[in-house]
Formats: sequence, C-alpha cells, structure tokens
Amino acid sequence: MARITERHALLSETPSTQRVVIMHRYGAGTNGKIAYVQACLHADETPAMACTHHLLQRLEEADQQGLLKGEIVVVPFANPIGLDQFEDDMLLGRVHRGGDGNFNRGWYDLTAMTQNRLVGKLGKDEEDNVKLIRTVMQDALAEITPTSEFASLRKILAKEAARADYVFDLHCDDESLPYLYISDLNWPDCKDFAADFGARAIMMAENSGGGSFDEVYTRPWAELSRLFPDAAIPQATMSMTVEHRGRPDVSDEIAAKDADALYKFFVRRGLIEGDAGPLPTPLCEATGTDACEIIPSPGAGFVTYCKELGEIVKKGDQIATLIDPATEDPTQSRTPIYAGTDGIFFTRRQHKAVKPGLVVGKVAGNKPLKAGYLLED
Repeated sequence: MARITERHALLSETPSTQRVVIMHRYGAGTNGKIAYVQACLHADETPAMACTHHLLQRLEEADQQGLLKGEIVVVPFANPIGLDQFEDDMLLGRVHRGGDGNFNRGWYDLTAMTQNRLVGKLGKDEEDNVKLIRTVMQDALAEITPTSEFASLRKILAKEAARADYVFDLHCDDESLPYLYISDLNWPDCKDFAADFGARAIMMAENSGGGSFDEVYTRPWAELSRLFPDAAIPQATMSMTVEHRGRPDVSDEIAAKDADALYKFFVRRGLIEGDAGPLPTPLCEATGTDACEIIPSPGAGFVTYCKELGEIVKKGDQIATLIDPATEDPTQSRTPIYAGTDGIFFTRRQHKAVKPGLVVGKVAGNKPLKAGYLLED
C-alpha cells in the first residue's frame, strides 16, 4: 500500500485564510495494529519535527520494500496555529494567543464522553470490548462541533489518535537530556522504547492533572475498567510524551537516531517486518511524575549553573545561582538555588534571564513530592 497524504482543513477564523493539518498514512493494517505519531503540538519544539522528518524517510523505504504490516500515521507538525506565532525572529508556539492556554493542556476526557454510551453494552470478550469502546470514542468525537480554529485542531488530532494502539506525542524541553512522560499503566511494557531512545529519566502517572494529549488515550481504559468491573477491559492503548532533549538539539544525526528508536519499536510490535536487533542497556528506571522536582527561580535576574545535566544530586546540593544585577550592594546580589530532592538533574534553562517563579531546572527523584497537578505550565 502506497503512502496516503491527507490535508485536514482547520476552521477558518479570518477571510481568505485556512490552515491545514497534514497526515501521512502508511500501511493497510494487516496485523490489526495502528500507531500514531505527532510532532510539535508545542510548535516551537523543533527537535520533534526533525525526528518525524527522518521517520518518514524510513517509512518510505519500508513501504517500497513491502515491509509494513500495520498502519502508521505520522503528523509531521501537529500545530499549524502555533507555527505562525513568530515574535520578531523567535518562534513561540507553546500557548494559544487567542486565550485558550497551553496547547498541550485541557484535552478531552474520553471517559466522561463515553461511559453513559457503554452502559449495558460491554461483555466478557476483551477484543469485542476494545472495538466497541473505540467505536464509541469515535462517535463521541464526531459529534463535537468546533467553534474555533483551535477546537477544530483538537478534534482532528484526537479522532485520529483515538484509533491507535500506540500514540507518540513528540516534544522537547528547553535544555535537556532525553526523557519520557508515560502512564504507569504502560510500564514496563514500553521499557524497550525507553532503552532504544536512550531515556535518562522516565516519569509516570496515570493522571498528571493537566489533561495533556498523551493521557487522553491511556486513562479511559483503566477508568472504564473501574466503572464497569464485570466487563473485560484491557489496557488497549500505549501512549507517551517523548521529550527530544532541548530546543537547540536539532541535527540530522540526532533526529535519525531518535527516528530509529521509533522504527525499532514498530518492528518489535509487528507493525514493520524486520529485525530490531538487541536492546541496549536501559539508562534509567521509571519514577513517579510526583517525584519530579520542578525548581522555580526565587527572584528576578539571571542564573548561572554549577551542576551539569546528567549529574546525580542530593537534596541540599546547590545547582545554580540567581544573580540580581539591580542589587545596590553587589556583594549581596547572589542567591544560591538548591535541589530539594535526590535524583538526576536532567533539564535546565537555555536562556538564563529569569523572573520569579520561572522554572530553572528539574530533578527526577524517586520520593513523592506533590499531588494533584504535576506538570509545568
């Protein structure tokens, strides 16, 4: 089956303008499995887009060689709205300028949208229940009538991802090591991808509180299983947020390596015929998202760092210094910033100017630190 490229139009909000989402669809799904990969829901996170570029090259080759056994859908840029958010020469693209907030927050609650439709219809056969639940999800999403460009984008992406067995939402951080956000419902099933990807931190939670894109597709299976305890409902979707290092980490070499990790995952799951080779040694174990310390700046100024990414820190270790250039006494202008937990120092700021509360670093530990909302906005 040759590639099918689709152009899905967003709702136009101004005369003579219309953005589109481009989807590349590979494979006929002969093994019944579907994978969905999207890049740059946060439109300024270019390493993700570089990865999909190289993944598409690999899928073209696999398609020509007749190796595709499942269906793989790739969205090389998932947010054409954000891609238009240039300020002078800098692309922003994380927050919707129309007031709808972070592009990766507040996505649909598919459990709430489907549970009443499933009453009295679920049985003891897992495969039948999965098919039914996915059909009901599609029906519920199809009934949404978008009233804005952003709402139409949400509907297009969610309808496609809700079909899939495997959902990869590709992002990056500011200055960072490669890491993952996953559901604990998918661990250790996704341990092979984490090893191939070279993840240096893996944060897991069933519900991180922010309604992020990846959790839309993992949570309903567990939640519906609890709502319908007499029905056989498996954890039918593996979904994750993949953080491709930091914004400056854009190169053919890095992107090809990351695309290879996705390609090998598809081989291991039977969507592509081939040999994925031996798994590399994992570089870390998964820890709770609630154990990830998000360290804010205590004031305004600029930061310098005394710890490198990848260093193992202890609670109380100094990781950075806040310097306030407006302090009248220059000998009192330096404020140390400390780690509040033991773990790996895995992300920090690329641009060193800060204001109070701005995130200056993250440490992935293994002791719970918080509850409720677990994400950085």
